Amino acid sequence: MSARLNLPEAIDDAADLALAKRRAEDARARLASTLVDIQARLNPKALAREAVGELKEAAQEIAREGLEGLKRHPLALAGAAAAVGLFVARGPLRHLIEAGLDETPEPPASLKPKRARARRKGPSE
Repeated sequence: MSARLNLPEAIDDAADLALAKRRAEDARARLASTLVDIQARLNPKALAREAVGELKEAAQEIAREGLEGLKRHPLALAGAAAAVGLFVARGPLRHLIEAGLDETPEPPASLKPKRARARRKGPSE
């Protein structure tokens, strides 16, 4: 028994095969392009650049929000600045306060009270 080929079915099979090959080639090209993109993104330098860019954006956003908050609450800024200033200058301030509080007189050099010297009378008197 010999198999008979139906000619229109053979043409459809050939067209389907050619279409499948074209789709496979297109899929391979897309896959290769995707792999190139992935390799470029996973490059350490590219990852570092991306991270730096994201950090810059985040810092700018924080700065904007902080500035808006300071505009809304200027007294809070003044209080925070004063607190930081006092913290930084705590050593010199402590010395000033301690110097002002130390009013104890110096101890005498001897236990005998000092007497006033009598003035000498000179020839002019």
